[in-house]
Amino acid sequence: MYIFDDIFYTNIIILTINNNIMKSIIGIVTIGISPRKDIQNELNAVINKDIDYVHIGALDNINEEELINLSPLNKSDSLVTIYKNNVEVKVSHEKTTEILYEKINTISKKSDMIVMACTGYENLKNYPTPILFPGTITENLISYYSNKNNFKLGVIQPTSDQIEKEEIKWQNRNIKAEVHATSPYIDITKNPDWGKIIESFKTFDPDIVYLNCMGMKTEHKNLIQNTLNKPVLLATHVTGSVINDLL
Repeated sequence: MYIFDDIFYTNIIILTINNNIMKSIIGIVTIGISPRKDIQNELNAVINKDIDYVHIGALDNINEEELINLSPLNKSDSLVTIYKNNVEVKVSHEKTTEILYEKINTISKKSDMIVMACTGYENLKNYPTPILFPGTITENLISYYSNKNNFKLGVIQPTSDQIEKEEIKWQNRNIKAEVHATSPYIDITKNPDWGKIIESFKTFDPDIVYLNCMGMKTEHKNLIQNTLNKPVLLATHVTGSVINDLL
């Protein structure tokens, strides 16, 4: 069901052999600051293996002035993450990618497997350590499920800047999607966006709702699932299930 390349599978075979000897180490690479214990906790909610984590972030050593230089080039280039003191910021996909290559090289020396903790990334190749891309994994799963007649997908992004790009992506896959946006970093009890999104989804009646951000949590999933009585895909949980199968 999940599509990876030959190098990925070769590394997984080596990893499986090593796992019979010692505890596995998962590297979490974020586009913001590290550690992202919230993402680790969501992975642990579904992973039933004994593993350790190491963290690294693209913004770990970035000061406020340097952060300004990482601002998005345009709306479609915008990614959402958190900075110091859990302040929500937007950074450029293009500019941040250059930093991530260095960070992945560093953490790959300490990890058996890496989780790219941003659903906005689809592939970064030619690394000695297997890298899981939650966005790619989850979207492939949706594509397989979408062969149902009149399939409809509900999507929630972390910022409205990404709505148009996301709509085009699903149009290109011939999947009817309704896309909304709200921040996962605002207290859910104080964020009126969730109520508005739920009301819209009640009319749209999606078959699946996809929470398309690694910052989305179980509380967001439960709110949608309990209100709409529909399957909700949380990228961290889908990725955790894959890790269970691979380790």
